[in-house]
Amino acid sequence: KNNMSIIVSSLPTYVEQNSDKLLKGAILGAESAKDFTLQTGVKTKTALNLLGTEIVFQDGSACGWNAEAISTITQRTITAPAIKINQSFCDKTLENTCLQHDVRVAAGQKTLPFEQDFIQQIVDNVALGVEKLIWQGDVTKTADNTLKWGDGMIKILKAADGITVSGQKLTHAALTKANIRDAVDAVVAVIPAEVLPNAKIYMGYDTYRLYIMALQAANLYHVNGDGLDVGETKYQGSNITIKAVAGLNGTSEIVAGAPSNFYFGTDMQNDQESFDFWYSKDAQEFRLAIELTAGAQVAYPNEVIISSLSA
Repeated sequence: KNNMSIIVSSLPTYVEQNSDKLLKGAILGAESAKDFTLQTGVKTKTALNLLGTEIVFQDGSACGWNAEAISTITQRTITAPAIKINQSFCDKTLENTCLQHDVRVAAGQKTLPFEQDFIQQIVDNVALGVEKLIWQGDVTKTADNTLKWGDGMIKILKAADGITVSGQKLTHAALTKANIRDAVDAVVAVIPAEVLPNAKIYMGYDTYRLYIMALQAANLYHVNGDGLDVGETKYQGSNITIKAVAGLNGTSEIVAGAPSNFYFGTDMQNDQESFDFWYSKDAQEFRLAIELTAGAQVAYPNEVIISSLSA
């Protein structure tokens, strides 16, 4: 019972001291959120104001003024709905976990305090949920408690106002070691030339594993084919990074574009977002409450390529 008194007194303390850090880790810890352009201050819906300018070279050998350059402002809306997570934990269940952890510490196997490990698992799971929402979100999936909150990149890119260049909406057969390189080559072949210097290719870890295995099978040892453990490698003969992200696991989707063209929206500017963990004496249990906003959008869809599993 002495051990439980330590749990009750120390668990909430760690969170209180690190709540801002933990909240940022939960929201911005998603793999793709780290890559994308961060748009803060998004409360439910916010417009992305996009400036496009056309420069016209004119004859400068004579005096005069003739304005021909054209600047236009377009908008795309980034939606980041308010999401909350409420959980409760019985202290008797936590007691067993804490005792096991103390044994490992005593044996010299770990030095992290129990609470940090416990809370880090929560942060990691929230970040994974945000990652899946970024890519696979779909408001029509009302039975999915993670994906129903907003539309993700896959749906956005395939929408009527998404990619309108038909040659940049590709399909591929069920992916195998025999055809995965061809599928990736097809994506690279249609990346707009102006995007190539900053292009990145995203795929699920399952698709990425096939790609690395195909490179090894082809004996392409002159390229960096050892990226299976780190989740990214370079497309052969280029500086284009191929990156695995958990948000695309199980989808067979391959997406290419400049990371700066993809936006991750969240608030992060007021106290409506929070990360709290406390012991409720009334309920005799620990309680977790996380409130956050998260959403995705692409600024210029026609600078993106998507390859999907054919029907």
